[in-house]
Amino acid sequence: MNENQNDYFKDNEEYEDCEDCEDYDEKISLVRTIICPYCSTENKIDLQDECEETSKERQMGPERIYMFDTKENCCIKCGRPFRISGYISEYPMGAYNSEEIKVVPIEDEEN
Repeated sequence: MNENQNDYFKDNEEYEDCEDCEDYDEKISLVRTIICPYCSTENKIDLQDECEETSKERQMGPERIYMFDTKENCCIKCGRPFRISGYISEYPMGAYNSEEIKVVPIEDEEN
C-alpha cells in the first residue's frame, strides 16, 4: 500500500476483507484508461486481478475499496514499464464513489 493509501485508511481501521461482498454480483468496472508516463499513449488496464478488496459497513450498506499497487504494466505503444497504485471506492455497492490513481515511470534497471 502506498503512502497516500495509508493516509486515506489510517483513520478507518474498521475496514476488513471483503468476504461478504462476494455475494453481490454487480461490481463497478475496474478497467481504467491509463496514460503512459513516457509517450502519453492511452492504455486500457483492468485492475480487477491486481487489487485487494476491503469493506466497511456504512449507512447505505458496505463501502467496498479496491486497493492496488502493481509494477506489471507495459505501454502498448512504447513497451516501457510503469507502476500503477491507488484505490477505487464503490459506495453504495454497485455505484462508483471515488478513486485515486497514481502512475509512475519505472526507470530502466540498467541505468
